[in-house]
Amino acid sequence: MRRLSKAQGILFFYFFDLALLLLLLLSFLPFMRGRRSQARDTALLNPAYRATVSRIELSCREEGHLFGRRTVCLYKQGGLWLGNSSDGNGEFVWPADAQAVERLLDHAAAIAKAYEKSTSRKDWDAFGLKDGDAFSLCFYDGSKKLLSSLYFGNEDSLTRRVYVRSSADDAVYALDSEIGTLLSTEESFWADPFLYPLCLTGLGRAEAEMHLRRGRLENIRPREGLPVDRSARLYFGNGAEICFDIYSKDGSYIVIPKLTPGPAASEEERKAILSINYRYGISGTTLENLLEECGQVD
Repeated sequence: MRRLSKAQGILFFYFFDLALLLLLLLSFLPFMRGRRSQARDTALLNPAYRATVSRIELSCREEGHLFGRRTVCLYKQGGLWLGNSSDGNGEFVWPADAQAVERLLDHAAAIAKAYEKSTSRKDWDAFGLKDGDAFSLCFYDGSKKLLSSLYFGNEDSLTRRVYVRSSADDAVYALDSEIGTLLSTEESFWADPFLYPLCLTGLGRAEAEMHLRRGRLENIRPREGLPVDRSARLYFGNGAEICFDIYSKDGSYIVIPKLTPGPAASEEERKAILSINYRYGISGTTLENLLEECGQVD
């Protein structure tokens, strides 16, 4: 019997190991095909419904919150976007940042790639998509008809895609979208950022960017009989005006503005503006600049 040389023996075992490796890989092919993500083009909100959206509700789990969840509601009245939140028990109404709302609608109605990850409810917990844990986003039309109800869960650490499902479907998808940057229930994030809200002044965004900005929204009421520390008033070219009641608090200031719409505002817009009753903090520097702009420098 012919004996193999040392080199031939090594080569034989090399090919033998390679054959075993190929057999192992072939045995996994059915599993790999079964687990491959099925990608499809989709939109979180039917683009045909985008223009009809009149109400948006955002909600997330919040430990220690009275109802276990924190909620922001954005709603349209007379062409203006307003908002309230569970932080203020829905009592305080603020002018919403229309630019942020439009960005949310744009992302929701945009066609994006979605990769199917599961079709079983049993997997919801692993993706952070159980009803009680997930971030909820709902869109309604003017008659309060539900247009889309979505749940957002964890983010894939590798692809940075967010896991999402619809309330009408068990399937879980990993979504290619920037909508995750807008999934917030911070009312200060959604409120108009300027001391002179755009819904009142009618200014363009670029022009408004040069004006003073508010601080964090404050859902508080001054105690009865507490005197106002400062008052200021400012008129605008469209006939609108805004009055500021200013209270000092812990080295900063709380501002309660009162908005009066101009004569060109429609009846619905007038009602919307007059319903605004929010308050926010400002720094001492912002107060000085505000008083200067109002012509009330000491």
